[in-house]
Amino acid sequence: MLGEPGLSSVVAAITLEARLKRVLRFMPAPVGIVTSVDPDNGTPVGLAMSALMPVSLDPCAMAICVNRQGSAHDALVRTGRFCINLLGSDQDAHIAPFADPAARDRRFAQADWRRRADDGMWYIDDAPANLFCTVRERVSYGTHDVIIGEVTDLFSSGSDDILGWANGALGRLRPLS
Repeated sequence: MLGEPGLSSVVAAITLEARLKRVLRFMPAPVGIVTSVDPDNGTPVGLAMSALMPVSLDPCAMAICVNRQGSAHDALVRTGRFCINLLGSDQDAHIAPFADPAARDRRFAQADWRRRADDGMWYIDDAPANLFCTVRERVSYGTHDVIIGEVTDLFSSGSDDILGWANGALGRLRPLS
């Protein structure tokens, strides 16, 4: 095991950060597009992420972990709302424009994007789930903010074919049987 006493000096020289990154690469997680809007001009913002998780059912809440240097961070925090769009395995084309800053002009370009009239939040039509959240807590740690949002509404297509990330690649998260 990495990190145990007596390992070669080469293995011992690998930083804790590098070892953790390697382990996290193999941890399966759902992949989503988290969206919000800039409160100053209504422009949509978003980011691809796998750092999302349920927090509570009473009240219903989700957590996302956002790098404070990310392009969507400030608008999301100032708006105080976000939408987690869980993707189906056939919606993987949504990832690239949000994961690659050079592709930013292609964000929100697919035909299945919709905008809610009441709050201006963008969501992917027919995604397995769209969870609309209001920010209730924000905790800074290292380079990121853990943002807890109370779920105020959700849409669900009923599909359980969720796009995930594991072993350094996109894949399906489905039951074994």
